[in-house]
Amino acid sequence: MWRMDYSDLKMQVGETLQLQPRDGEDSRRLQVRLIGYLPGASLLVTTPKVGDKVMIVREGQPYVVRMMIGNRIVGFATTVLRSCARPFPYLHLSYPGEVEQITVRKAQRVRVRLFASLKNSNPAFEVEKPRTGTIVDMSTAGALMVAAEPLGEIGDEVSISCVFKISGAEKLLSLPAFIRNVHVGQSEVHGEGSYYHGLEFNLTDQQDTFILHGFVYEQIVKAHSE
Repeated sequence: MWRMDYSDLKMQVGETLQLQPRDGEDSRRLQVRLIGYLPGASLLVTTPKVGDKVMIVREGQPYVVRMMIGNRIVGFATTVLRSCARPFPYLHLSYPGEVEQITVRKAQRVRVRLFASLKNSNPAFEVEKPRTGTIVDMSTAGALMVAAEPLGEIGDEVSISCVFKISGAEKLLSLPAFIRNVHVGQSEVHGEGSYYHGLEFNLTDQQDTFILHGFVYEQIVKAHSE
């Protein structure tokens, strides 16, 4: 643990933060958005929701906050200073004095299980409907997709469609990629004779990039906080 200089906590308005209660048996991880901060005084964040309903958060409630800053997972203890309802629901959280950090290596992979479809531009693999498979691990640079049949050859240009859940909202993305390797093995999804496809993303859309990075970083934060 190190004592933080205010200039070290370079947060951006709109970033996702994860709140976890520090007291009681409630271990839920709640997603909120940073809407502003005054160094040394407080952080302003949206009030967390359960479903479509805004949570009732009492003043004095202690939380642990986790967030991504660059390639670091930053965590610190905080307390709700004020719970406001107007002009919209938001919270004042105490500004941290000490933080813990974990450095995340570049393109760190996370284990996932996401249903996805893949469309291949190679004429030998073109079909009317996209072929389906399961993404079993992912990073901001690529993914490993397993299927019951071969989805293409090394070097093929493909498009992967998948629903990503980030900050409680679901986003359907179609991500361009290249197949970099193919091998056959056993998988929990398709059993013996499964086809594994190593995919390298070829992202060009800034919004898609933002959503993908947000999803991967949420999984990393979750894994390190368990």
